[in-house]
Amino acid sequence: MKKENGKILACCITIIACLAGSGIIYSNGGPFVVKYPDGDTAAKGILARLDPDLKPSRETQLKVTEENLSIVFGEASFPMGPNSPPLVGVTAEYKIENPTDKEIQVDFGFPILRGIYMSPLRMVPEPDVEIMLNKMPLGSTIISNSAIYGLIRKNSRAIIDKAITEDAELIRLTGRIRNPANEHKDQTRQEIISYLTGKKNWNERNAALLIEYACLNFEKTQIYPPDRTFLWTRDTELNKLISQNIGPLGAIGEQKATQFFAQLASCFDKNAFIAYEEIFKAWGGDVRDMAVDFKTGQMRPRELTIKKTDATTVQYSRDDPTIYARIDYFDENSKISEAEKASCKAILKNLPVVFTFAPMNILYYQAKFPAKSTQTLSVSYNQYAFVDTKEPQSYQLAYVLHPASLWDEFGPINIKVSIPAGTQVCSSIPLAKGANQQGVIAGIIAIGKPSSGIKTQGKEFEVYTIKTNEKKGELFIAIDADSWKKAVAPVRVAASGQISASLKK
Repeated sequence: MKKENGKILACCITIIACLAGSGIIYSNGGPFVVKYPDGDTAAKGILARLDPDLKPSRETQLKVTEENLSIVFGEASFPMGPNSPPLVGVTAEYKIENPTDKEIQVDFGFPILRGIYMSPLRMVPEPDVEIMLNKMPLGSTIISNSAIYGLIRKNSRAIIDKAITEDAELIRLTGRIRNPANEHKDQTRQEIISYLTGKKNWNERNAALLIEYACLNFEKTQIYPPDRTFLWTRDTELNKLISQNIGPLGAIGEQKATQFFAQLASCFDKNAFIAYEEIFKAWGGDVRDMAVDFKTGQMRPRELTIKKTDATTVQYSRDDPTIYARIDYFDENSKISEAEKASCKAILKNLPVVFTFAPMNILYYQAKFPAKSTQTLSVSYNQYAFVDTKEPQSYQLAYVLHPASLWDEFGPINIKVSIPAGTQVCSSIPLAKGANQQGVIAGIIAIGKPSSGIKTQGKEFEVYTIKTNEKKGELFIAIDADSWKKAVAPVRVAASGQISASLKK
């Protein structure tokens, strides 16, 4: 791998581009920057192993003169149900200058908090995402929240297995606990606890976790956990990561399963705690699940009312995986053995309590910037707003501003929020109301289609604007749920992502 100015060229994953071609500088940045691991020539041109770091670096050569961010709240043409949340179209447009005398190729990582809308109209469901460079589409790969979890499990398991094989006593004890003919497993369990808490100075909870690790077979047919946030991808390596190292742990959900692996890995190597929280914070997100308070405009922990469907099972929406990590969820109906169920429950009992966070996906793509040029790069996507049930109930969108701080030069961010007329809105950054807008709404566009708005047939939107130099943290936009429901009928966001409206005035 080439280095420039003594730094490893940036990319967050081992999606290593071919380095052929003279005169091209491989930059260490983008609005959302990622890192290549050093070396690994075998991975060139393919998505192979993933970098366990997954953290952003800096961009020092290109300049963003301004970012224009458009956020449009609409109603899905194919809603999830009678209380379906708004479908929000997001378009981030960047004016990027290359002041150097050489062409620069950049590897970008764009963090998208929470899920991405999957269009039901396509033969094969695909995330509603589009990237354009000077109005020409660019290809991309989505590293889903589940793939990031899978990467953490894979790397953590390698650390755990290596540590066991280098410890003769652990090889002996874990071999005995795995032996089905062993009639004294309780005694073996106690020996493992005594060894780890004595010579290794572990606490009893972590020792208990290693016992269950030794008892479980992670190569079994995978069962998909309820919080699995799979996103369609043609990449087989990402698909493997999503389902690997789950096995019976699907009964407790992928977040808890991933925490289990990372916790054990950190017991063997304190520097090896590849926590999702650390990746999340590096991109500017809060590890807690946050919301903007609709009455005060201040940030606070998100509130969500949940309901029990019966005395033993709590059934939550599959569209909100953050809930599963907040509780000791266990699927009593999972098709695993009684011994595996006992192991899963023991893991839940001994895992430390942690704050959780909104899921994050990383959109990876590459772009080239000719010498002495200014180009327009845009990223567009659709996603459902999330619900905050504190009165007054609201629907909210979170957008990460922080990656702008990773550039040496990044101009102002111009934000436009469009909502159906009559809907009340609140923002974590003060909004200024602009003129009501009729006719064309610049919203999200369909994959592979030219970037343009479409006619709203005279129906009125209210447009709010923000101009900010804030480059840290997240932006939260909230709309009041009751006023939204009253205003929603005339306006819809089509499944393709385009804004449309009925003739109703």
